[in-house]
Amino acid sequence: MSIPIKTPAEIEIMTQGGKVLGEVLQKVLAEVTPGVTTLKLDQLAEDLILKSGARPSFKMEKGYHFATCMCVNDMVVHGLPTSRPLVEGDILGVDLGVYFRGFHTDGSWTVEIANGERRIENKNFLKTGELALQKAIESCTVGNRVGDISKIIQEIVEGAGYSCVKQLVGHGVGRKLHEDPEVPCYLRGKIENTPLLKEGMVLAVEVIYNEGKSPVVYQNHDGWTIVTADGTNSGLFEHTVAITPSGPKVLTVAKGSGALV
Repeated sequence: MSIPIKTPAEIEIMTQGGKVLGEVLQKVLAEVTPGVTTLKLDQLAEDLILKSGARPSFKMEKGYHFATCMCVNDMVVHGLPTSRPLVEGDILGVDLGVYFRGFHTDGSWTVEIANGERRIENKNFLKTGELALQKAIESCTVGNRVGDISKIIQEIVEGAGYSCVKQLVGHGVGRKLHEDPEVPCYLRGKIENTPLLKEGMVLAVEVIYNEGKSPVVYQNHDGWTIVTADGTNSGLFEHTVAITPSGPKVLTVAKGSGALV
């Protein structure tokens, strides 16, 4: 396994691209209301990315024709934007990538469009994903290992009564959208056998988890949409994080924002 190491100058470029992503994600999430379609949200994301002087990373993937992945309810990853209006009771995961000056960044966030009895349940489910991502990012320090990231995600998700998706992983990111190493949401084997975190590594840390059981399947024949096998809701929280001597640096936040999204 050859894990790319970025120079400080390259990480600065990725920081600029990450700010574009963070700002676009914030603006798209602000438009998530009952009645809006994921196709409209996707077009907004693409327009904002292009106006920022960047390109949508996902449209650079062979065979994919959207700027975002829009995952509604039981969709885990790679949900295609559609003309179906969102309704109260839905949860929506917005996933996007930004390509800026030769480097990709990757990020996602899940929100609820819900009131009534489902609201509390969704809130607890989504807060678990946010917490798992926050704690996973805190473990992205020089000298730790990928397994430390995986372990904390698994402990928080399973400790809340949910399940980590084992068929999908986070990943390195940089000149390619998907690079080594893989960053699973659960601990595979012993921590000491997982890759060492070194200065200059940049990771797309993803919390991919389900309300129900872990297994996922392809929904249909579009070749992209993956859903929970048992039909329960899924959540996705992700940031691009650089490993630096002074600790983890979250690249995919909006300019001037101290928040994770």
